[in-house]
Amino acid sequence: MTDSSNDNLSNFHQLLDRPLPRWASVAITSRIAKRFADAYVNDVHEPAGSRIAVRNAVALAEQAALRGGDGDVSDAFEIDGEYFDNYDIQALAMALGGYAQAASKTHTDLSLDEHSEPSFRRGWSAIALTLIALRCAFPDIVSEAGAQTMREAVDWSVKAESATEHSIFAELTRAHELARHNSWSDKSPVVPADLGALWPNGRPDGWPSPRLTFRPRARIIRTIGDRLISGPEAAVIELVKNSYDADARSVRITLIPPLKAGAGEIVFSDDGHGMAFSDIRDKWMEPATSDKRTRSTSPGGRKLLGSKGIGRFAAARLGSHLRLISVASNSEGANQREFERTTISDLDWEQFEEAKYLDTVSFAYRNELTDEPPGTRLYITHLRDEWTEASINKLHDELRRLVSPVNAEDGQFEIHLDLSNCTVQNCGFDGFTILGVQPDLIDGVRIDPWKVRPFPVLDASDYVVDGIFDESGIFEGTMTIQRAGGDPIPISLRVPLGEGQEPCGIVVVRLSIFDREAETIRSTAQKAGFGHLGIREARKLLDKIAGIAIYRAGFRVRPYGDAENDWLTLDAKRVQNPTLKIGRNQVAGTVIVDDEESSSLVERSSREGLEENGSFRRLQSLLLTLLSEEIEPRRRKFRISAGIDRRPQANIREVIDTAQHAWADALLSKMPSPERQEAEKVIARETDRLSDHVKELEERQAKLEAQVTLGLIVGEVMHQGNTPLTFIENESARLRRQLPTLFDDSKESQEDRDDLPKIYNGLNANAASLRTLFNALSPLSGANRGKPQDFPISRVVSNIKLFFRSRMDTMGLIFEVDPEVEACIAHGYEADLTTALTNLVDNSLHWLGHRQVAAPRIVLSPAPSVTGKLAFVFEDNGPGVSPEFEDQLFDVGFSTRTNGTGLGLSIAREAMFRSNGDLTLVPADKGAKFQLIIARADR
Repeated sequence: MTDSSNDNLSNFHQLLDRPLPRWASVAITSRIAKRFADAYVNDVHEPAGSRIAVRNAVALAEQAALRGGDGDVSDAFEIDGEYFDNYDIQALAMALGGYAQAASKTHTDLSLDEHSEPSFRRGWSAIALTLIALRCAFPDIVSEAGAQTMREAVDWSVKAESATEHSIFAELTRAHELARHNSWSDKSPVVPADLGALWPNGRPDGWPSPRLTFRPRARIIRTIGDRLISGPEAAVIELVKNSYDADARSVRITLIPPLKAGAGEIVFSDDGHGMAFSDIRDKWMEPATSDKRTRSTSPGGRKLLGSKGIGRFAAARLGSHLRLISVASNSEGANQREFERTTISDLDWEQFEEAKYLDTVSFAYRNELTDEPPGTRLYITHLRDEWTEASINKLHDELRRLVSPVNAEDGQFEIHLDLSNCTVQNCGFDGFTILGVQPDLIDGVRIDPWKVRPFPVLDASDYVVDGIFDESGIFEGTMTIQRAGGDPIPISLRVPLGEGQEPCGIVVVRLSIFDREAETIRSTAQKAGFGHLGIREARKLLDKIAGIAIYRAGFRVRPYGDAENDWLTLDAKRVQNPTLKIGRNQVAGTVIVDDEESSSLVERSSREGLEENGSFRRLQSLLLTLLSEEIEPRRRKFRISAGIDRRPQANIREVIDTAQHAWADALLSKMPSPERQEAEKVIARETDRLSDHVKELEERQAKLEAQVTLGLIVGEVMHQGNTPLTFIENESARLRRQLPTLFDDSKESQEDRDDLPKIYNGLNANAASLRTLFNALSPLSGANRGKPQDFPISRVVSNIKLFFRSRMDTMGLIFEVDPEVEACIAHGYEADLTTALTNLVDNSLHWLGHRQVAAPRIVLSPAPSVTGKLAFVFEDNGPGVSPEFEDQLFDVGFSTRTNGTGLGLSIAREAMFRSNGDLTLVPADKGAKFQLIIARADR
């Protein structure tokens, strides 16, 4: 301690002896207590009641100093939404006295001395100092023999923790300065914070650090309920799921007019096990309770749908007032068959907007024994939305999609949407008419017309896919082409785990796929039991039920399956390839996934979809791969064979053959000789003109295909060129920095000059690397092709290896080229062979990587020669080509890759044609195998 500080401390008692205005003394006393109270209130080992009492008492003393005046408590003090009048202050002082007495006995029992645990001293001091501060602030209210003084608080504080003497001295000095400067009287209010920092010299060693805690505002309930949940339909579904989790056999949703905002009523009634009072108090009234997360099944054995602990607040989204009545078994009674009824007569959600903190909001309840059966009823009034005919239809459609059609008829859980109270007069629509139901007897048995049933169209489709993906991504199932009346076709598929993906458990798949030609779609609607519909109505119906929905525990996970939700991006893929790809409005699918723990498919807190994590990406990959590799090509094959789709014209050769007008010979032979000669001249002239146009188109197509191939490898090219370019940039910048001092007579400059040969060699080597890359790209540059030239096969192969080097290295792929092939000289266009091999290699790399083939390999070997031609075989050890799709392999638009364009192999074959060659698929025991033929150079 410095001499200066010692001098200041020597004046400490003199300052204490000098009088201060009343509220300045109270302010200092409250701050003395606050230092200890801050540590005490954050100590979770201390009793919660005493910690709250200490916090409130210090706050009251501070507010009294802020208020000033004569100390009359005519207006209550407010602390965090809680009000304190004279009686409350008296009760608080009595409570603190009891806590102080208990703390004193504890310390006596522990033989409190200077060696005792600091936390014990601080705890006792916190309570004692807080009580002193309260008595100083309210001497007329807190009944004591004599009012305690600031001097007593100072003595206690310094004795408990000597380091507080510095802080108190600073506060006293500041208080006297302010009192003199502002001419304070005994009624002048004082702001405690104006006395300076609470710990101007820092906290004492070992003193607890200050802590911050979250204290939820009351309006968080409104955020969870009517703001986090997207719309009224979502809120209804959340409450329906709660009934299911309560083991209800059925839930009835009754709408009572007028269905206007601020009026009307929605009643939810179920026959589940209900909630006992303890459940309502400890679980229902606890936001984000972990109850459903810690137990995965209901008492009746159902897998629970909810786990976030927020679904009940969906009631706040529907209306501003709620009446809750729940009947449940009274487990505390001697008779286990006794039931208790708990009623919350009016839960006003608007109170959560008005109140400050969540723990200050309360609601009256009534609990009593009853002989009613168990169940829960929610009466939601003062609706937030107007329920129109359109919104009712939307809700009905949502409820029809909610229960999985796979197990909708098992009778274990029924949903009833009761619109019996709705008429044209009170709602603008008739409840029976809007849902197309009748309350009449059906087959002699009265059936509830309000039972929600799933869409029945699923069994009336053109193609059906059924199967299961296991945890490792192996699919076993069938595809049935119902339009052809065929038997189920077995399908086996393995989808390896891709980059950025995580397992997603077992996935059950059922897809009903539709063709949308006019007669077909009308026939489908008729088979589904909708009668004779017009084409427009039939398409509207299909649009309504289309989409691939995700179900868990028998219930749909929203919004998957909604018309506007294309979570597999099917429509975007169909735009690129409409002949092959299946759009979202062509499939009604059911995908059943495991619970969150087994699948890692986690529902968002908003209950609007799944988190897009690695498991969700895996689920997308499984379905897209199933569609692209198996379903879509099989469907296309059937449609072509049935004459529904036309196979695209294969290549330019067919166009040239057509241009030759060979068909005209038969026609000309029947014409008289004079007319025939003239007709032959006209046809010959037009044939030449058409052939010239076709050749121009062929030249243009060659340039476009070269550019497409260049685009295919642009990522590889950028990767290959980035390293030398970075070296050149870095060394150029280095030379630029060194140049001003490069020839100075210094040690550093000499070292820089010594590095020049290394820099030169590096620049030269990297420039050569870029030049090699550019030369390799030259055949694909799109320049005028000119005449066919001789070129070595080895150069093309070297360029291809350069393009794909990084991918090959990453995969550990071996590209083996027979020396006999490398020695060959071809005649034609180097760009054509480059284009063909680029597309073949890209395809092989994709499938070898996609199927995660061990020891991947590509081999280029000679084949039996053809007169005047070179023939060699390109093959890999990948999954190969399914025999079922061999005839479509070179068709424009055909691809079994998930994001394939269907252009690669068509471009490759067309390129070989232009160099007077060919590209064909040849049989192979394993992998894909192609034969390439190109003209041989004259020797």
